[in-house]
Amino acid sequence: MTNAEDRLSELNALKARRKNGELDATAYYKGLLGILADTVQNLSDEAISEAEVKKQIPLILVFLEEQIGKLAGRGG
Repeated sequence: MTNAEDRLSELNALKARRKNGELDATAYYKGLLGILADTVQNLSDEAISEAEVKKQIPLILVFLEEQIGKLAGRGG
């Protein structure tokens, strides 16, 4: 399996567990963060063209700015 296939499989399994009531919101959130951390590592290790990098930067900036703002709002 590729890294993308692994992450998608993990995500689908986690979503199924949540849908089946096996996970509360906090466990689901932490599971999503774990998949995100693995994905970040995979993306960091990836050979990616500058053109693709330029397409991804705005998405990452929006995500980071929003999450950092929410973290600050919770006192973190």
